[in-house]
Amino acid sequence: MDFSVKDLFLKGGGFMWPLLILSLISVAIILERLVFYALRRYRTGKALSRLQQSHIPGGNTNPLLSLGGAFQSSAQGGEEHCLNITERHASQLINSHERGLRILALIAAISPLIGLLGTVWGMVIAFSKIAKLGETVTPADFADGIWTGLLTTVAGLLVAIPAMAMAKIFEARVDKLVHDLNEVTSHLREWYFSTSKNDE
Repeated sequence: MDFSVKDLFLKGGGFMWPLLILSLISVAIILERLVFYALRRYRTGKALSRLQQSHIPGGNTNPLLSLGGAFQSSAQGGEEHCLNITERHASQLINSHERGLRILALIAAISPLIGLLGTVWGMVIAFSKIAKLGETVTPADFADGIWTGLLTTVAGLLVAIPAMAMAKIFEARVDKLVHDLNEVTSHLREWYFSTSKNDE
């Protein structure tokens, strides 16, 4: 038997529709995040070199330079004021990089459960039909009910696996950003305030 994707989708029953919606949301988040991160690529060493050599204006798409610009702009207000401003700015940067990741992780978690629920429901329907057939039931009838029920489990896993993989990749990128922001802040603090204290 040859089935198209459409045939398999319809054969899977009503539980395929929420899985389709979740897959579309997942794809939209993944594509948006890929573009977002691509526009904000950076190299830590290069960013530190620029920050050491010149003043960086605000609004930079490079998160390290953006943080550095916020630090430099607020440095005149003293160390405590500067660090408070920098911490708030870093928090905003991290939040913007984390946007959508919780939804992606949620999709990865619930998609297999929806698929499993669809399979259990399909099995209930299949066994109900088989019971009505009585002695006339054949192995083909039994097999048809089982494989139809398993379609939603397959669909759930197909939605969950890419969502989980990309969520982990994006989370690793955010973790690296947090580390790099801390490193940049540490260097800036040393350059601006350790030097001032030594001069005193």
